[in-house]
Amino acid sequence: MSGQLVAFVGACLAVIVVPGPDLALLLRNAAVAGRPGAAATAGGIMTGNTVLATAAVAGLTALLQASGPLYNAIRLAGAAYLIYLGVRALISLIRRDEEPRSEDAVPRPGLTTRQAFRQGLLSNLLNPKVAAFYLALFPQFTLPGMPTLVQHTLLAGLFCALSLAWYVLLIAVLGRVQVWLRRREVQRTITGASAAALITLGAGLAVQN
Repeated sequence: MSGQLVAFVGACLAVIVVPGPDLALLLRNAAVAGRPGAAATAGGIMTGNTVLATAAVAGLTALLQASGPLYNAIRLAGAAYLIYLGVRALISLIRRDEEPRSEDAVPRPGLTTRQAFRQGLLSNLLNPKVAAFYLALFPQFTLPGMPTLVQHTLLAGLFCALSLAWYVLLIAVLGRVQVWLRRREVQRTITGASAAALITLGAGLAVQN
């Protein structure tokens, strides 16, 4: 059992730390709203992770994957949402460029914690690849002496715990560099890069089968 758990943890960490829509969105919101925005975004992402993990354990993601039209509808909705967030980030970047320059000025609040939470939640829930990931990952690992439902519940909980630890670490790091994040050029760079990443990831999700 210990070997299976170690292998599962390794697979989870490889998936969690690889940059994707969630990280791009979190960094963008950190640049816009600071540490509170990043924390709220991570909270939304973790809520989405928990919902999808629970759905995977209950077998709902298998039904989603088996239903081509429904899967494609969610995929296209998720792609559209990522592109929408990327375009909004670009618009905010353009507007910020029109404001008076002040290198160390504190940015105006452009994102509430409620909005950041909602963005994190929707970006996660509207990505059917996340649900498919859960469906594909759990059956690859077997914990002897446990019923399948118990195994998948344990693995889902472990994945969520690892994800939470990653976001806690990431937010702690962002908190350390919060003053640096307030610099105008840093905000422009992060916002522009994350906007491009969100649009690219959304376009990729839209064209994938």
